[in-house]
Amino acid sequence: MRISKLLIASFLVSILFACQSEKEKLTEKIRNNESQLFNDSTKMLDPLIAGETLMQYEKYSESYPEDTASPGYLFKAADLAHGMRKSRDAIRLYKDFIFKYPQHNKVAASYFLMAFVYDNDLHQTDTAKIYYREFLEKFPNHQLAPSAKASLDQIELGLTDEELVRMFEARLDSANKK
Repeated sequence: MRISKLLIASFLVSILFACQSEKEKLTEKIRNNESQLFNDSTKMLDPLIAGETLMQYEKYSESYPEDTASPGYLFKAADLAHGMRKSRDAIRLYKDFIFKYPQHNKVAASYFLMAFVYDNDLHQTDTAKIYYREFLEKFPNHQLAPSAKASLDQIELGLTDEELVRMFEARLDSANKK
């Protein structure tokens, strides 16, 4: 009697899983992978799980562009690609995010992060300047605006990191004296 109840229960579970939509299955895979992205002992990104998760984020946002989770998954895909040192993929995904979700609250961060990737990862300072300027034009009061301005100054003035720090310190001293 007990065995037949177990068989019936497992049969029902397997039927429910089989009836689960593709969207639900993909969401479950994403959640599972997100919980495993970082190696517990080293806190390092697991490259295999990261690659799979990146593909799942992209698949979800492409398959369900109107779903409320899609913008978040697309932004996470861009960030994950950047974290995996896939700079060109990160740029493509940030651009895709801006194009698909122009009113989203993470658009400003996408502009800034594109500029950052061009500047620091790809060393394409001319392109980085374009995106830093666009960011500052569109989002002058954003919390990242001071960082964008400093990065733009550093590029335009050809400052080293140490010179930039000294310039910041001088600005802070000047502001504190007022």
